[in-house]
Amino acid sequence: MKNGKTYHIVLAEPFDGAAVARLEQVGQVSVLEDSSPEALLTAVSQADALLVRCKVHVTARIIDAAPCLKVIGRASPNVDHIDLRAARRRNISIVYTPNVAVRSTAEFTLGLILSLTRRLPYFDAQVREGKFDTLRQPGGHEMRRLTLGLLGIDFVAEDLGRMCGAAFGTPVIYHDLSGRTSQDLAAEAVELDALLARSDILSVHLPFVPETRAFLNAARLAQLKPTAVIVNTSRGQVIDTVALAQALRRRQLGGAGLDVFEAEPLPSNHALRHVPNCILTPHVAGCTLDASANRSHTAAEDVIRVLTGELPRFRYE
Repeated sequence: MKNGKTYHIVLAEPFDGAAVARLEQVGQVSVLEDSSPEALLTAVSQADALLVRCKVHVTARIIDAAPCLKVIGRASPNVDHIDLRAARRRNISIVYTPNVAVRSTAEFTLGLILSLTRRLPYFDAQVREGKFDTLRQPGGHEMRRLTLGLLGIDFVAEDLGRMCGAAFGTPVIYHDLSGRTSQDLAAEAVELDALLARSDILSVHLPFVPETRAFLNAARLAQLKPTAVIVNTSRGQVIDTVALAQALRRRQLGGAGLDVFEAEPLPSNHALRHVPNCILTPHVAGCTLDASANRSHTAAEDVIRVLTGELPRFRYE
């Protein structure tokens, strides 16, 4: 409550029903059917809190149109759709959900790895075309024979590394550009060149900042083994996908599994659509029912904490 009145809370995108009910305990909740910038500008004029998920962009114009705004909650592990400078100028708190989809994303990443290393999409397509006995030749390796390289250390990378180590005995190495280390992951920290040269599986876990744009370019891709596979469930902009497509077409890499792209949806004429041993998925690694509900609930609880004068659990600094 504020001065005997309930808080005005705007949901610009759909949230889990339980999260909406929780927010209604402390305020008047407006769920927008139209989340266009024009509709949002009108809706936030009296808002104390604004919650978004993955599509709505909270621009400086929207923030300036909300003089009462105290907190912006994003049900996502990143805040790249929020104008952070504009929010900080107004001392508006930003809360987000950095770890609720960790297990979902790590499991999906592992699924991409197993599909690539054992060529599951290829075998499925061939059997559907009528082939069978000619396909039954030895190929691939057990996971304990392959080295998993983690480019970047975050919650997902650590969970993936732990799963592969515990389930398969996979050797794990990593390199983090910012120098972060992992204290509870049985893995070897190595230099970038060693990571690229030694990895049989390279899993990308980089944030998208100016320094990481097209970080995996043609030169760095050429440092990988010709049998290596790449998986990326982090940010599409960190890989030069044109260079990646060329490497796959020339058989200079063993395969790739991508859930994220520079432009989404992937353009119809993109070279990745026509290269061998490449699995493309529509940015769904963290999209389980479990993660969705947890995201909504976690964001809602932290918004309530800010409104009621408590410290949020996941405040973006």
